[in-house]
Amino acid sequence: MIKALHNGMTGMAAQMQQMDVIGNNIANIDTNGYKRQTASFDELLRQQVTAQGMPVVPDAATESNQGGGAKISSTNRSFTQGNLINTGRDLDLAIDGDGFFNLTSADGEIFYTRDGSFKLDSDGLIKNSEGYVLLDNELPEGFTDLVIDESGLVSCKDGEGNTQEIGQIELAVFPRPELLEAIGNNMFKQSDSSGEPETVTPGDDNQNRILQNYLEGSNIDLVQEVQSLIEGQRSFQLNAKSVNTADQLWSITNNLQK
Repeated sequence: MIKALHNGMTGMAAQMQQMDVIGNNIANIDTNGYKRQTASFDELLRQQVTAQGMPVVPDAATESNQGGGAKISSTNRSFTQGNLINTGRDLDLAIDGDGFFNLTSADGEIFYTRDGSFKLDSDGLIKNSEGYVLLDNELPEGFTDLVIDESGLVSCKDGEGNTQEIGQIELAVFPRPELLEAIGNNMFKQSDSSGEPETVTPGDDNQNRILQNYLEGSNIDLVQEVQSLIEGQRSFQLNAKSVNTADQLWSITNNLQK
């Protein structure tokens, strides 16, 4: 009876965590470059149980394995392509394909992102909203006609109207991007499981292009998330019902012993 209560309780806890993951997906439906997360379930440790009078069938095994409930084993992130949204803004960039923008902090630490909403600081450097640098070459004062082509080449016209090549934006491609460490603010760090990144030039063989004036939206399907939320809610209710039933049986058993 105690096991039944425990199993139902762990099931409720696991479903609550799953609904937290789904809720976070829905909350980030408008977040640039956000990638959908899903929860994976595992059965808790099984226990061998042997008791007098078991089994009732003579040729059955003398021991049976009994589960111990459920848990969330991991959350997985899907890096499928999000919708490409035309913004008309010169410093909005989207990756059409695989890879991440490389961002460098003031102390030289490298971060990775799919969020291509960048801005220009007072020194002419292209940075993200957290102040991490995308390209460490400065744009000239009074520049016009900023162009970032599909290969990541950045060029513009200086104050005298001459075209200048500013630098090259490269992408980082990981063997297992789903295992990158998420640190918030649409950014990731390399982990031991993600593997070493390969630096690639965008647009090679017409793949992994950079699109100027575009942003990549999230890859959230609202209908799918709501359906998963309903399924999680029903599973939670079933686990709660099993706990309630076990509690009622426990009360009946206690009354029988009086």
